Amino acid sequence: MSFVRDLALQTERLRLLPMTRGDLDFFHATNNDPFVRRYLWDDEPVPLHVSSDVLSGVEAAFGDAGWGLWKLLDNEGASLGYAGLWTFFDEPQPQLLYAILESFTGRGYATEAAMQVVDHTFRTLSFDYLDASMDVGNASSSKVCERLGFELHDEREMDGKPTRFYRMYADKWRSARGSLG
Repeated sequence: MSFVRDLALQTERLRLLPMTRGDLDFFHATNNDPFVRRYLWDDEPVPLHVSSDVLSGVEAAFGDAGWGLWKLLDNEGASLGYAGLWTFFDEPQPQLLYAILESFTGRGYATEAAMQVVDHTFRTLSFDYLDASMDVGNASSSKVCERLGFELHDEREMDGKPTRFYRMYADKWRSARGSLG
């Protein structure tokens, strides 16, 4: 699995490591953390087989397409959550996703990790745009998108819940951050 080394990302305070099936215990515990589960999993308990199936898909996506979910580690090696790209609602391409354990919120980690994932999306994957969707009530996730420069693109009901769709275009990202080479 050379993609683990090849697709690792770094920020000033975080290491983003591609998740593999070896991260199942952490991934499953994070998914079932009440703070994460509330919006990401519609507050439903996540069975182990679902977490396992998602990680199998993550490994395949990294191997095939260069995107997936990255485990977030701070400079001391603490695991704070995960961020990356994943498919939702039969959209034509994966969306931005971030899940931070509550004890690590309020410090800018979600924004920092998401910024690195967005940069990877436009620089390496050459997407023309990137969407992020969230429940209307998830104000914290909306604020992360807005801080990054995403704009509200659509609001519609998905799976019986009012959902916001934010969008960032690659050309806007490039102009805000200089050329992406």
